[in-house]
Amino acid sequence: MNLKTAYKRVNLFSQGQRLIVIVSVVMSFFAVGILYYTPLPLMIIPTALGLNYLLFRRLIVTKKIRTIVTKSLRPTIWIGISLFYFYSVYVIGKMSIAVFIICVALSSLIYGVISYFETQSQPNLLVDNILTILFILLSTSLASLLVSYWHWPAALVMVLLWVTNFLVALWWLLDFTNNPQILAALWGFVTLEMFWLASRWSVLYQIPNVPFILSQYSMIITALAYGWGGIYYHYKQRTLKKTIIIEYLAVTVVVFIVLVVMNRWTGTG
Repeated sequence: MNLKTAYKRVNLFSQGQRLIVIVSVVMSFFAVGILYYTPLPLMIIPTALGLNYLLFRRLIVTKKIRTIVTKSLRPTIWIGISLFYFYSVYVIGKMSIAVFIICVALSSLIYGVISYFETQSQPNLLVDNILTILFILLSTSLASLLVSYWHWPAALVMVLLWVTNFLVALWWLLDFTNNPQILAALWGFVTLEMFWLASRWSVLYQIPNVPFILSQYSMIITALAYGWGGIYYHYKQRTLKKTIIIEYLAVTVVVFIVLVVMNRWTGTG
């Protein structure tokens, strides 16, 4: 590799990074403008789709629409779920406008991180694990809010919930599993069944001194994802031991006990 070629590669990479930052900032401004100043919060969806398409059309060498859509799908779903979740909490009255703007900025920052890693050839397992937990926590909490506060049809929410959790599990499993479709579909059905049961008695609560509304269902699903996912990962890596199984199961059991016994429920339905 000569110096000219190396310079071009570094320059293109830095341009890609700058482009991701610019689009993330534009996304945050559009989000605040649409969600706070207009009565049409769902307009953020086509806006995010448009910005995502323009971003990945410049970042990806190929111009095939299928490839562009596939690469931009995860950041698109993240921005849609996170922004509508924060907007819901803001509308309910558990978040000030200043905190709402900070949350929108944080959501856009994570969007930029996801977009960056979608353009990399090698996955980052630690980042994928964190993003997976965030995806599951926010998507399941939003599902509870859509039914209990926004009064969306339960059937529609269940379809969206299955699709989201199927894709989240699929993205995570792709890093170390050859045929992850069946496991991802099964995980989607687990979240669906538990959501149907939890919808009989919707329980929402707020973390002390933090303006986030989470559901009992979302915490249970997140604990299951952490426990089952950790055990399965170590099994595939051939590093599974009894101590690891006990550790993950213990964390899951502790979360269940805290949720059922020690928390103060702030709402029932």
